[in-house]
Amino acid sequence: MRGVINMEQISLEYALETLLKQIQPLNTVEEKYILDSLGFVLAEDIFSPLNNPPFNRSPLDGFTLNSNDSIGATKENPVTFNVISEVFAGDFCNKKLSSKEAFRIMTGAPIPDGCNCVIKQEDVVFNEETKALYITKELKPFENFCFLGEDLKVNDLVVKKGEIITYNHIGVFASLGINTIKVLKKPKVGVLSLGSELTMPGKTLEKGKIYNSNLFTLISKLKYLGVEGVMYPPMSDDSTLVSNFISKELKNIDLLITTGGVSVGKKDIMHDVIKELNANRLFWKINIQPGTPVLASEKDGKLILSLSGNPFASLVNFELLGRPILSKLSSNSIKNTSIVEAEVKGGFNKKSSKRRFIRGYFKEGYIYLNDQKHSSGTISSLIGKNAIVEILPGTPCLNEGDKVTVILID
Repeated sequence: MRGVINMEQISLEYALETLLKQIQPLNTVEEKYILDSLGFVLAEDIFSPLNNPPFNRSPLDGFTLNSNDSIGATKENPVTFNVISEVFAGDFCNKKLSSKEAFRIMTGAPIPDGCNCVIKQEDVVFNEETKALYITKELKPFENFCFLGEDLKVNDLVVKKGEIITYNHIGVFASLGINTIKVLKKPKVGVLSLGSELTMPGKTLEKGKIYNSNLFTLISKLKYLGVEGVMYPPMSDDSTLVSNFISKELKNIDLLITTGGVSVGKKDIMHDVIKELNANRLFWKINIQPGTPVLASEKDGKLILSLSGNPFASLVNFELLGRPILSKLSSNSIKNTSIVEAEVKGGFNKKSSKRRFIRGYFKEGYIYLNDQKHSSGTISSLIGKNAIVEILPGTPCLNEGDKVTVILID
């Protein structure tokens, strides 16, 4: 969908639809060490290169023998075996087994040829000095016996292409001796904060300046979601300087997120930046509070999502728009937000003339709204919050017991 949308205060749903139409999932394939593949989408079918287990093995500590030799064994009339050797995990025993002979065996050890059952050591009487083993019951063929290839056989399909890799997958890959796999590349996201007032943490704060929190919030959020974030130094309010920088960096990333410079002030330069880039403006302003003045554009097939400079507003914009974009770009390997219904604990006393989003803490079907700091410019009240509450336009207030829609962000 191309061309300028000459529309202000468009709906959130229309804005999201517009953005998602602009992008396709990334299909770049890369090879990764299995421990680095967690959360990625598998780009190949995985077939077993071997039988697993690769030999018949014992599931317990005990003794292994031929079950035919135990026929007739009872407590009153035990059958005596001669234990000729011991087999430990990691060993391989090629001794021949004769009638009424047995091996002592440990968990995970290969079962020697000629043996077809295992009896646990608690169920026998064994003389350590004479190596005499007394069996007091008949054993069934293949009792306590793990077969070669019992889990997987050579060329079995283990994992299908397109699955999201979990720690369980990685354990299975390791069990098959697989140490690298092919996965779909995840998005690489650049984050750029605009504003001559911004100072990086660790530096002395001069008069009129503020510390740059948005950059660190968004980069850490991307890291939390398993996305590679590129952290750019904040830039001053110079549209030519910014447009030249974006033009150079855009080819190295899959998505650019900017914060600040999107409203109507003299220093809100992103409108000029988009013009100087000759980018395709998709929309400006969505009908929500906070985060109304979000600006979206496209340049050379890459989305530029320009968010409000207010800390909570930028977070709302990111969760409602940025996160679904990342989910689609990554073939859904990046988890999107979850939406649930909840009962209000506490309250919110402001009237909402437009669709409003506030922060809260969700637990076991309840959303707690006890904090009074709901301004879009406050950041300390984000601590301890795991959800965004949607308030419909025209709602006079929220009271304890009201039912609301809640977006879970963590």
